[in-house]
Amino acid sequence: MMDLKKIMLYVMVPVVIISCWPKDLEETGIIVVNNGLDNDVQMRFFRNSIPSGPEILSKTGKGEIFRGQDTSTVVVINQILQADSIVLTFDNERTETHFLYTTEPKGHSLFFNDSYIHNGNISTYTIDAKNYNNATPCDGPCN
Repeated sequence: MMDLKKIMLYVMVPVVIISCWPKDLEETGIIVVNNGLDNDVQMRFFRNSIPSGPEILSKTGKGEIFRGQDTSTVVVINQILQADSIVLTFDNERTETHFLYTTEPKGHSLFFNDSYIHNGNISTYTIDAKNYNNATPCDGPCN
């Protein structure tokens, strides 16, 4: 039969190891989405075609629309955005949809790491004329 010291050793060592997770292996990733246009831009987040996260974020003119962050050993953009699609609406007249699993629109998806400018732990995406020109006109006001 094991003595009390051995039992305590077997119980305490794993607890100490787990509680001493090296924080330097974790990083905080910050995602910033800016409106680089003079237009009114709205962002709507969806997961499985159901609105998720912040319902609608909007910004008229240039400036920050969205800021989010996550802390983990590997920071992933879609974890911060908490969506599998994002719809950008311009002046309530045009929409552009970004999809996680197809990284559409090609070359400038909100879910594609290379579409961001990275500065340390901050990754910035700027909505610009490329997004506006790629957007599809709505048949009447966009909803």
